[in-house]
Amino acid sequence: MFVRTGQQPVREIESDFARQSLERDARDQEHNAWKGRSGVWGNMGIQPPGVAPWQEFEARRLIRFVTVARGSSSGHILYVLDMGTVGGLFSYDLENSEERRLVHRQGYVASGLSRHPSEGDIVMALPRTDGTTGLRVTRADGLFGKDITMTDSLDESPQWLPDGSRKILFQSCMIGRNEHGHATGKSTWRIEMLDLNGESVSMLHEEDQFDLLQPQMTDDGSLWYIRRPWKPAQRPEVSFLQLVQDVVFFPYRLARTIVYFLNFLSMMFVGKSMISADGPDRYRPPVNPWLMLWGQAVDTRVAASRSASGAASAKPLVPKNWQLMKRTKGGEQSALAESVVSYDIGAAGDVVYTDGRSIFHLAPGGAPSLMHSGELIERLIIVE
Repeated sequence: MFVRTGQQPVREIESDFARQSLERDARDQEHNAWKGRSGVWGNMGIQPPGVAPWQEFEARRLIRFVTVARGSSSGHILYVLDMGTVGGLFSYDLENSEERRLVHRQGYVASGLSRHPSEGDIVMALPRTDGTTGLRVTRADGLFGKDITMTDSLDESPQWLPDGSRKILFQSCMIGRNEHGHATGKSTWRIEMLDLNGESVSMLHEEDQFDLLQPQMTDDGSLWYIRRPWKPAQRPEVSFLQLVQDVVFFPYRLARTIVYFLNFLSMMFVGKSMISADGPDRYRPPVNPWLMLWGQAVDTRVAASRSASGAASAKPLVPKNWQLMKRTKGGEQSALAESVVSYDIGAAGDVVYTDGRSIFHLAPGGAPSLMHSGELIERLIIVE
């Protein structure tokens, strides 16, 4: 996670809890490494041919920041860490660089956070074992939570209204199931509002064939959200052209499979590769290039593409039809930015948003101006 204050350079925030957790994993792996040796080569007490010692270790556990929100005061933030089988809610003081663990337990991976502007209660989106996601309200320390949505849907990205009321804005989509109870698809994301005092849920806005994401509401009653085209979850039907291509390329794919199988046997027992067209042997760890954003897979290789000169291109992570929309209280709506992955609204009405590669500032009535460029930016907030 990274923070930028004014015109100062960007600084990285490292979780002490995550660092200590990785150090414990490294010590445990060192003490128990002898237990992991098995198979032909392990029984002989040697390494497989062609495998260096540094390649034999298990993959390092991935710890990532899931979501972030404003904290109790200026310079204070809340965030969620995903540490594999366990997760946790943490607070961080930006001025003193102090981290505090609030909640830490198995299966705790909140996908959205929002703190009440006056009372301090936290609303979060938590996944359930049946595949749905519901909203929960807790105290300011993240404890003693109460589930407030229990429908067969995905309720995410909750936001308290800025007027201090007990109303929550969130995005929701219904899950379609067959007669056996298995999920078959999802509806479009729409914007709903939950009134805790009135114990009622109302639908604020939805659009046919579009997903409406990350809703926020300003003091004048305007509704802000990201709009993107809806994609059905069902697998599309195979066209006749695709069928012909599969038939034509079947001999080539079969021959390639046989070659790679024989190459695997050669590497296993001889330690030499049968394939030299790809240059010298080198270790290539598997890398997943796909990033899931609200149920749609985005190929990060597009954002990491480079021009012919070798310089990194500024391609957005998502297409132009991911638009930042503003809908007034009277129903008038307008598109303010394109290729928007995440955004936030400041107290003065200015907007900061990202396209996944760069961060832009949008003043009221002005044009976007570039603030910062990075490799991969998934979420952002304004801390005032």
